[in-house]
Amino acid sequence: MLQILAVIAPLFLIIFFSALVQKYRRLGEEWSQVFNQYALKVGLPVLIFTALAQAPFSFGAETGLLVANSAFIIIVMLAGLIVGKVFKLSRKLLRTIFICLAFGNVAYLGIPVLVQTGGEHVLPQVTLIVGVYLFWIFSLGIGFLEYSAAPKGKDALKKTLLGIVQNPLLLAVLFGLFFGGLGLGLPGVVRQTLEMITASVTPTVLIVIGLFIGGSHLGRWKEWLPALFFSLVTLLLLPAIFYFGIKFCNMPPFWYSTSIIQAAMPLAITPFALAERYGLDKNFIARSIVLSTILSVLSLPFWIDLLTFQVF
Repeated sequence: MLQILAVIAPLFLIIFFSALVQKYRRLGEEWSQVFNQYALKVGLPVLIFTALAQAPFSFGAETGLLVANSAFIIIVMLAGLIVGKVFKLSRKLLRTIFICLAFGNVAYLGIPVLVQTGGEHVLPQVTLIVGVYLFWIFSLGIGFLEYSAAPKGKDALKKTLLGIVQNPLLLAVLFGLFFGGLGLGLPGVVRQTLEMITASVTPTVLIVIGLFIGGSHLGRWKEWLPALFFSLVTLLLLPAIFYFGIKFCNMPPFWYSTSIIQAAMPLAITPFALAERYGLDKNFIARSIVLSTILSVLSLPFWIDLLTFQVF
């Protein structure tokens, strides 16, 4: 585990150094906004498209990966709704739990952690998993939020379809799957240009996470208890469900090592950006992002060491 921690330590050092700079130098929110907009609308879509487009794959050969991750995300979303109904959570908190349970940091943190640990050759598989997550989150997940936020579901379908068309991340997934699935190559000049952009994505998104953590309001310790419980669920329970679900199906867990590690990622920062539009609990989301990211320094090495990355 110490060896794995040493491998991913530089990633977290960037996060926490950025957090310290933000906390004591007060760079302002405009830095985070600019970096985040670049990552969401340019860098990350280019990375996802480039990785998928340059790794020809067969949908038939990757059926197990696609089905397993799709089933996991849908089950997690449904579990969030069931828990919300059983415990009679407020409408705001129910929507928040629903989207946050499935919105692990599979792209911003998952891609650099897995590439740093497994090598560049795992990027296509990792990116395909990210594509599965983004597809269901930005279709089924955002569709539910649109539906619940609209009066009696008015124009929910129209808004959902419009959101899909306008979302650069999902468009990158769809175009990347199209190029990769058909084995279409990219011209040399285009490929080199895209690769230059992708090289900037990892440090950028790690800095964004750090700036967000450094600018967050801590609050009283009792206010962090719900976030602590949520963090333990996302970092330990969800990947355990994936792990034992695979074993229950009589399949070796190391075949799905990348998927299980992705399921163990802390909460992404995107739900915070969606909070205002869909009436989500911003304080709960902010605390959960901060706490789950910090605790993942311990939980991720545990899962990586457990699975030993035999798949690579």
